[in-house]
Amino acid sequence: MALIGKSFGRGFGSTKKVSAYQQMQQWKARQKAHSQKFLNQQAVASNVFAVGVSETQTATQMLFNNVAKRVQNEAKAKLAQQNGAIDNALDSLKLGKYGDKKTGGVDVKV
Repeated sequence: MALIGKSFGRGFGSTKKVSAYQQMQQWKARQKAHSQKFLNQQAVASNVFAVGVSETQTATQMLFNNVAKRVQNEAKAKLAQQNGAIDNALDSLKLGKYGDKKTGGVDVKV
């Protein structure tokens, strides 16, 4: 391994003399580039995650709305069925306007 700042000849495999100041400047530049790259990756990941959360919230809300509509429709259908059954029961009793039971044309109070 070549020593920092030493040169072992000219030609293949030789190292260039670099001062400690230049090494520090190069190291700072690499660190700054790595930090910027990291921050850029974090921003991209944050945006992707935010879009994913937004889409998930939208999908969940749509699912909830569909379930709520289905439950409301089923409740309305049951109420209509029960109201129909009540109407049929009242018709079978043949109740008059004031709750009088009519039998063969003769009004009988119950």
